[in-house]
Amino acid sequence: MAIRSVVIHSDSGTGDTLYAKAAGLVETISPGTDAVDASQAFEKGNVRQVSSYLYTSVPFWPDGTVFVSLVGDGDPVAVRLPSGSIILSPNNGTATMCIESFGMDEAVLVDPAAFGNDGFVLVRCAAELAAGRAFDTIGRTAEPGETVFYSLPAAHVEEGRAEGEVAMLLRTFGNLTFSIATDDFEKTGIKTGDPVRVTFTRSGHVEYREDMTFQPSFGYVPVGAPVVFNGSSGYMDIGLNMKSFIDTCLPQILDADDPGEFKVMIEKIGERKT
Repeated sequence: MAIRSVVIHSDSGTGDTLYAKAAGLVETISPGTDAVDASQAFEKGNVRQVSSYLYTSVPFWPDGTVFVSLVGDGDPVAVRLPSGSIILSPNNGTATMCIESFGMDEAVLVDPAAFGNDGFVLVRCAAELAAGRAFDTIGRTAEPGETVFYSLPAAHVEEGRAEGEVAMLLRTFGNLTFSIATDDFEKTGIKTGDPVRVTFTRSGHVEYREDMTFQPSFGYVPVGAPVVFNGSSGYMDIGLNMKSFIDTCLPQILDADDPGEFKVMIEKIGERKT
């Protein structure tokens, strides 16, 4: 399968030359391949943010596209999805949400010595795959348990209620993303405008509880008011209109080693006003 695009993202920031170097390597090793600047502005080490990004963007690219993540630490790994698209990243859970949603064909532990053994191993590997190198020659097949994933327990959904956990912190806007997929949330029967009660617990203790409404976005509630909405990642989000929900309502989550320590329940508490 011909690979015409290598999609590169990192947490190096927009003022760094990392992307320019990476793009140069791709186009030198595999002339004619597009080196696409997805984003270099991910939060430092935020693997869950990248995982969510991949989950939402991979389906929009042609089968066989290679995605290169330079976020976080870990030995290099390549995950091939059933579509033929490949995710190259540190072995730190980057591909978790894609694998949970789309499945996995094979994972390979990339041999760094074969690709320069420096900070651009993943980029060179991607470029060689784009140039026609076979997937099974870039390293050895990962044994069960060798590929790292982060915990993403399935949400529990029933009529009028959904339960899950915090999957990701979106620090730019101060929102939280839950492990409750938007498609699953529809099964609750909760409709736009319905009043809901949102409760966060940690180790069984209530950390936050508030009534609000389920809306399409922030602009449907007053400034500073909380709102539950369908996040762009394909999972449910909570935020405040024009303010940071994290800083205002749940700052203690910033001290958690794993945001999944915070469980969430969304329950319908009445009918929407007409």
